[in-house]
Amino acid sequence: MTTLMRYDPFREALRLRDAMEQLFAQSFVRPNWGIGGTAAMGISMDVFETEHGYQVKVLLPGVNPEDIELSVQQNTLTIKGQFQSAVKPERQVNWLVQEIGAGTFERSITFPKPIDVDKIDTSYEQGVLSISVPLSEASRPKKISITGSQPKQVAVEAGKH
Repeated sequence: MTTLMRYDPFREALRLRDAMEQLFAQSFVRPNWGIGGTAAMGISMDVFETEHGYQVKVLLPGVNPEDIELSVQQNTLTIKGQFQSAVKPERQVNWLVQEIGAGTFERSITFPKPIDVDKIDTSYEQGVLSISVPLSEASRPKKISITGSQPKQVAVEAGKH
């Protein structure tokens, strides 16, 4: 049996609007999400500057430290690694939601000031990678002391021009 529906031009416009909102959300609001609701291999990080350098915090839940690679080229720090699949069903399943992905990730950050590559320090605890990136000595602010001298007194003899 076929149901006849009256043509409504606004229904098509609403479908287009919904598609555009979904595209906008995937591109700008949640850029790390892929098509179909699966997470792309993006990683979240916080980076802030202190007087001694930069602190980087990277969320890597479920990633083993040996699966993380850090590299530095000039002032750019690159973090690479791999997420392993948390769920491996033994048979074909009908997924309702699948957001825990597996695959590789890569993220880079370029610091605005020169860094001291030889003194970078890392720690990894409970899925959070902490990276301490010190500034190079040349780029650290320096306090310069000012030495003063007493102004010379000039004696003026009275009556002479």
